[in-house]
Formats: sequence, C-alpha cells, structure tokens
Amino acid sequence: MSPQDHYRGLHVVVTGANGFLGRALVKRLEGLGCRVTGLGRSTGFRLLEDELPLEGVDHVFHLAAETGVPDSWEDPVRFHLVNAHGTVRVLDQCRRSRSSLTYVGAYIYGAPRELPIGELHPIDPNNPYAFSKWMGEQACAWYADVFRMNVSAIRLFNVYGPGQSNRFLIPRIVEQALEPGDADIELMDLSPRRDYLYVDDAVDALLHAMPRETFRIYNVGHGVSHSVSEVVDVVLRRTGSRKRVRAVGQPRTNEIQDVVADTALLRQESGWAPRVSLEDGIQRVIEGFQS
Repeated sequence: MSPQDHYRGLHVVVTGANGFLGRALVKRLEGLGCRVTGLGRSTGFRLLEDELPLEGVDHVFHLAAETGVPDSWEDPVRFHLVNAHGTVRVLDQCRRSRSSLTYVGAYIYGAPRELPIGELHPIDPNNPYAFSKWMGEQACAWYADVFRMNVSAIRLFNVYGPGQSNRFLIPRIVEQALEPGDADIELMDLSPRRDYLYVDDAVDALLHAMPRETFRIYNVGHGVSHSVSEVVDVVLRRTGSRKRVRAVGQPRTNEIQDVVADTALLRQESGWAPRVSLEDGIQRVIEGFQS
C-alpha cells in the first residue's frame, strides 16, 4: 500500500509540529487528506507534563525533542528527560489509545567503521544528544516487543531545506553568501563530509516507513556524502557570490570525517528513494532566503 493510500483520511498527531521538519510533515499530511493535530512549544504543549489528545487518533509522529550536540553537553539531564523519558510518555499514551507510532531519531553511530552505514553498524552515541535519542529508540523497541505495538524508528542523517535555522551548515553558508558587502564566508572546517537529505525527501521517507507488526529501524539519508567545501562551491555558483571562504577557529575534537547512509532497507521494503539533488536543494534554500 502506498503512503497516500495508507494515511488518507486518518487522524494523525504530530509532536514537534512547529519545528523545521514538523512543519513540512504537517503540510504533507494535510495534503493527503489527513486530520492533523499538531503539538509543539508554540501551541503550549509540554511533553513532560501534558497528555496527548489521542482519542480516536490512528497514528503519532513523534518529532518533539531537544536538539543540538553543543547544547547537550551543557545540560545532559534536560536532553535525557525530554528525549528519553518524554518518548516513554508518548509511547505509553499510544499504548493506551492503541495508536501506532513513528519515532524520529538521529545519527547515533559515532565514527563509522565502514561506509555506507547500515542499521546493523555498531552504535556509538558519543555525545549526550545522541545518547538521549538512542534511549528513546530503545524504549520504542521495548514497547513494540512487550506490548505488541506497531512502531517504527527513523535514524535521520543531515536534513536541510528552506526555513531551517542558520545554526545548521547549509543555511548558514547561504545566509553569509547573500549578505551585502564583501565579508568573508567563515566556517570551521571545509573537509568533513556529510550525507545531506532535502526536507521533502525526508518527509517522504517518514511516510514510507509505515509501522509494521514487527519493530523496524530505518536509516534515512541520501546515500552519498559531500564535503563542506563542495557545499560552499554549490552555494557560490548558485548565488553568483565572489566572496572568499575562510576557515576560522580549530576543528572540532574527534570530528567525524565522512558519513554515508545505507538506505537499502527502506528502499527495498517501501520503494522510497530521494529525488532532490544537492544542487537543486541548495537552490531552493537560496530562493527561500530571497523570498
């Protein structure tokens, strides 16, 4: 069954609905004819205190989370409470309402031992953020097994697109390239490679990763990596900017040099495949800044 047929007419709850990915997901679900209830900070929803409105709800997409590796080092307890305990609260409410769940997790592999990275690659959550998301994923696996719940978990790689915060690499580069004047584009390190996935392709993957009777974990990325330098080259070419690029500061300790997702499992089980190239995706980010 296609995602369009599966979700059409369902009542769906999206936590984290006001975030970058959540907004795109809500828009797509509404386009499929779903009745969507979006929950997030801007609606006053408190993940650790409030009950989800799950009466008559068929499915929950759980995106609400504390994000950001640097911030997680400052307050590991907060990250664990929201991302691990908060996920347990969502799972238990889904158990009582008999709603299925898609959990949106994160990259938790640390420095890869081999490329591309498959779902069976050893886990190495080497920062508090990754650890908290892994704990949330473990809770999903336990609830699915013990309570026979239909749950799937997504391990997202680097998602980007229009409307994303400039805390993230691609919008930060685009913003600097478009700023008036001739100030240099300043970045930490031009060599690391990452697997960048356009936001519409990420949403499409979430819809294709429909929960089954047995718990599933899916890697979601584009399946190719690009260096920061390659991203900069695309941005400069697409914006027509002649600004210089300057590496500032010291590279991060234990920086991971290359990351590539093996997405074969989701492709084989659902037929999903990314459609937007890095060039086209960056062009859309540029147009988002210019609109």
